[in-house]
Amino acid sequence: MADDDVAWYQRLLEVKPELIDEVPCWTVIQPLTKPVTVAEVVRRLGGDPAEIEHRTGWDPDAPTSVVHLNQVGPAVVMAEVMDAEGIREEVLRWLSDGAVVHSSWWGSGNGRSFLCYAAFGRLMTQLQHLDDDRPGGEQPEALDEDRAALRGLTDDPDLDYPAQLALVERRTGVRLDAAWLDQPHPTVVLRKPIPDDPRPPGSFAATDTDLAAMLLMADEPTHRAALRWVLDLLADEQDLRGEPLVNAVLDTLTHDWPASKDLGQESHAMNIRLSEEVNNSPGMSPERWRRYYRMRAGQAFAATVIDPNDRSKPLDTLWYAQQALQERWPAIRAELWRRARHQRSTL
Repeated sequence: MADDDVAWYQRLLEVKPELIDEVPCWTVIQPLTKPVTVAEVVRRLGGDPAEIEHRTGWDPDAPTSVVHLNQVGPAVVMAEVMDAEGIREEVLRWLSDGAVVHSSWWGSGNGRSFLCYAAFGRLMTQLQHLDDDRPGGEQPEALDEDRAALRGLTDDPDLDYPAQLALVERRTGVRLDAAWLDQPHPTVVLRKPIPDDPRPPGSFAATDTDLAAMLLMADEPTHRAALRWVLDLLADEQDLRGEPLVNAVLDTLTHDWPASKDLGQESHAMNIRLSEEVNNSPGMSPERWRRYYRMRAGQAFAATVIDPNDRSKPLDTLWYAQQALQERWPAIRAELWRRARHQRSTL
């Protein structure tokens, strides 16, 4: 039963809470037309099987290119500490050559997650969470039947991650048991990881490439003014005018991009405070949803603050704004597109 599967992973995470923060990516590779071994997985990841070591446990301070592997019958399980090779589309294509791959990534710090399914070198389905109503991939609905019984369980936020891991087990028949990490197991450092494909910058550009392109084609004042217009709406709607970061971002956007060297501390403090408000509210209550949307609005402001050494435009501000504005987003998106397109047409 799905409930039993979820309960098993809930108990596992209670016993080993460090798995939530330190081993966020689990991947199961199963053979279809070609054998799958630990050495073969290392080769497909761009590593050297001659460099495989046998280690006990894992080091959260180790390089992010470390992968931990376990042969489970004909399948290989891969665990990553503070990394996510297993959900990268490039990696999924290589790993799923003659094989099927299911992977789960969990971002405990920002509440984001990914579930991926690939087969024969193709990304079939990609979910950003179990309740994702806009899945990606060549066959977005492929996981719908298996996740249907689990989606209702995510009404309890404490079950989100256990339910996600349970879905991987339902699809693969392989139970993700962390006990092997504490025993000698194959481990390898990927010194030449598979390079990224060309891709849009950030989550928003990946989900709304058209609007992202329009904004980036506009001049910088137009782009900043468009973001400021959305953030003004969020500040009023979510009662954020009293937040120092909010006022600083709105003031700075009139003439420049807010820089993390000035606002990083305020951004971090606000994110923690708004997240705690969500966590301290009753599960799935109207109050919790209100605080969740307020947290997403706050994250939109935080996403606008950029590294002064990286002047890329913070399009993910709009990803968080979309989460906060919900049903109002289509009209707001249309206005953003109009503003960007109007500026471009007058050049």
